[in-house]
Amino acid sequence: MRKGGGHAKGAQFEREVCVLLSKWISKGEREDLYWRSSMSGGRATLAGRKGKKLSAQAGDISCIHPMGHRFIEKFVPECKRYHDLNFHGLLTGKGKLLDFWSELNWQAAEHSKYPFLVARQDRMPTFVCLDWQGQLELGLSDQSTTLISIPHNIRIIEINNFFKWCKPYVANYRGHSFHRQRKRLTPLRDI
Repeated sequence: MRKGGGHAKGAQFEREVCVLLSKWISKGEREDLYWRSSMSGGRATLAGRKGKKLSAQAGDISCIHPMGHRFIEKFVPECKRYHDLNFHGLLTGKGKLLDFWSELNWQAAEHSKYPFLVARQDRMPTFVCLDWQGQLELGLSDQSTTLISIPHNIRIIEINNFFKWCKPYVANYRGHSFHRQRKRLTPLRDI
């Protein structure tokens, strides 16, 4: 791969995940509920160094439509696309996947959210990684997981199974203001 190609590959993967999550939340109706966070979550990191919390910008993905707010309010989505994620590190306690997972757990705790890692290794399917609290929040059972590593509190689910087993995590947004009809403005009478 040419120099800098990894960054482009990662950015493309983030865009693909944004579309997949949008379709999941909207039950296939929309592709535009989520988009890449400013600086891939770096804006929240930099603000944190200054004592500010930008929780809506935490992680690689931000919500750009009200239908997707509930998910972003509870989870910090992070995307990793690598040649080798070192899945065997789940046995040895070392490796890129566990490094990413550890960093994401710290970031999620900083924003009082659950970690949500979407990871893909070359020549492997895409996986969703959750901790047990996130798994419970989404209503997923252990039977839906591909792999569970209890010492690292990580549940790994092949992404197609995730979308098959996990109901869209969306509030009943019909009651929100963007679905209410606007009141007609009555012109002021001449006084």
